[in-house]
Amino acid sequence: MQTDLMKRLLSRLLVLPLIILGLRAAETAPPSAPGTPAEIPVEYFFRPPSIRGAALNPAGTHVAMMVADQKRDSTGLMIVNLADNTIGGLRGDTTYDVSAYAWAGDDRVVFSLARDNLYAWGLYAMKRDDSRSIVTLNEHDVVEVLGSPRARPDNLFVWVRRSARDEGRPGRLLELDLRKNSRDHFGHDGINIRGSIAPPPKTEGVLRWWRDREGEIRYALAYQKAQTQLFRRETDGLWTPLALDVERDRPMAVDADAKTLLVAHRNESGACELRRLNTTDGTLSPVLQSDDKYDFSDGGIRISADDREVIGLIYARQAPEQVWIRAEEAALQRELDGALPPDRLNLITSRSRDGQRLLITSSSDRHPGSLYLFDRTTRKLRQLAELASWLPERLMAPVRLMTFKARDGLKLDAYVTLPLGYDPQRPAPMIVLPHGGPWARDVWGYEAVSQFFASRGYIVFRPNYRGSTGYNAEISLTPRMEFRKMHEDVTDGVRALITSKIADPAHIAIVGGSFGGYLAVCGAAFDPGLYRCAVSIAGIFDWERVLREERINNPESFRYESMRRALGDPKVNQDKFEAMSPYLHAASIRIPVFVAHGKADTNADTSQSRRLVKALAKAGVPHEAFFVPDEGHSFGALKDRVELFTRIESFLKKHL
Repeated sequence: MQTDLMKRLLSRLLVLPLIILGLRAAETAPPSAPGTPAEIPVEYFFRPPSIRGAALNPAGTHVAMMVADQKRDSTGLMIVNLADNTIGGLRGDTTYDVSAYAWAGDDRVVFSLARDNLYAWGLYAMKRDDSRSIVTLNEHDVVEVLGSPRARPDNLFVWVRRSARDEGRPGRLLELDLRKNSRDHFGHDGINIRGSIAPPPKTEGVLRWWRDREGEIRYALAYQKAQTQLFRRETDGLWTPLALDVERDRPMAVDADAKTLLVAHRNESGACELRRLNTTDGTLSPVLQSDDKYDFSDGGIRISADDREVIGLIYARQAPEQVWIRAEEAALQRELDGALPPDRLNLITSRSRDGQRLLITSSSDRHPGSLYLFDRTTRKLRQLAELASWLPERLMAPVRLMTFKARDGLKLDAYVTLPLGYDPQRPAPMIVLPHGGPWARDVWGYEAVSQFFASRGYIVFRPNYRGSTGYNAEISLTPRMEFRKMHEDVTDGVRALITSKIADPAHIAIVGGSFGGYLAVCGAAFDPGLYRCAVSIAGIFDWERVLREERINNPESFRYESMRRALGDPKVNQDKFEAMSPYLHAASIRIPVFVAHGKADTNADTSQSRRLVKALAKAGVPHEAFFVPDEGHSFGALKDRVELFTRIESFLKKHL
């Protein structure tokens, strides 16, 4: 029997806010189009895209995608039959959303539901052409779908990342039967479990699994405290530990020979090389692809349709880029680039099993993206959808690449968004927008927050400070825990823009979320004369407290042990912790500060922002606080995002 929840969610998706196979919903266009960037409503920048995660089934006959219902602020799943353009799927509601999905063969999808954009509700399977045949695979755990083994296509590997039955601790890797519910009508759990794979012996847990070309679990990166080790799973199910330095040779995929890995190898100069590594004797093949500046270990490997040949890589250089090894694929890329609008990033995001049908996402710094279907047999290209048709490309701001030197001589990249009408002869007010992480990075392309601020007349500066991922060892790996130097890099980039007479030194603000929020408060505390005001969203400001709470909550956690080893003991390194914790320097802040945080944040504890607000009040620092119930680390509800940035816009007008 269907639950009341599933009955509410099941429906045909007939009217959608996107272009799909020639159909357009009336509500995509605003009643009156904005004439200037400043007239674009805040909501337009922070709406979810109409579609995301589009993927072909292996046969290439159907395309699935997650779709946003703008009126309900909910996410559903749509499946389109490319032969006759019929549409089916599942509609979200105001409480439950489809949070992820994956094809499980040609005729079935699996999908996750989330409640209130925060809580894992369940994992389900659905027949492609029958949205009323739902099978419940798992309930309430946070899971990652790894895929089906070829020999058992009705089964699915599912990794329980956080177990609801074990207080959120890591769970098992399960092999589930896609045809059976997880419980029968008597309430017995797990009747669909066909097997499980335990982590390698004498380890606490697994950070990542890899499957071979047959879809079987073949490798695991496991940990014991802060130590990691790679293991190979043999055909008898036993684990073999491998003497592999995963910082130097980072596994990306299993090769056609299951005892060989495709790895991103750091050579002696710190550059990144794609090589084959024989896990039996440790030998490396000749270099397949190399990059002196950029690191592709977090990118993806593209494999030929016959599943044997490496044909390319996709990773971020200045922008996300497909680097083709096979000449035929490079020629195809040139053909697509020539057929689509100029100055676009045209990325192949999904392929059919035979490689003949492709999905392409085409985007730019001023265009959020369009989805196209390309048929290699007929050489025909057709548009399926616009990701944000309500945003006028002509009113979006251009993004320029910038390189600057940090005070110790390290060269770093940054992105500068220039508002329309910017006059190079007149320095303009600027917002510094450091990314979160810190082990993340910015890229060239459309970015909603930057475009919002640019529409209000501000230059936006996004620096990839040291520790940002995607670069060589000198930038990304060696300094990855040097938090105070990351702040100094941001300062050095700002001063470079002032020296170049691009930014008005009297009108600069710093705004950031997560680790970017930390950097925003660092700017206020450690460079009080540089900024007029600061905004922090879901930040962390006291690193000794972070370690203490992590130790109390989970003393055996990999995160705690890694941070303690990298940062040191606060009792022994007190000066270091004081120097990188702006909370302890709140009395030095002389500019207004806006502090926002979701009360349900499980990533950065809300108490960090609450204690900062108290410290600002005690020091007499002008400040505003915005704590939002039922929001996590990222503000998920559209109404909350709109209110947040409406408040920030007002704060900046008042103080900048």
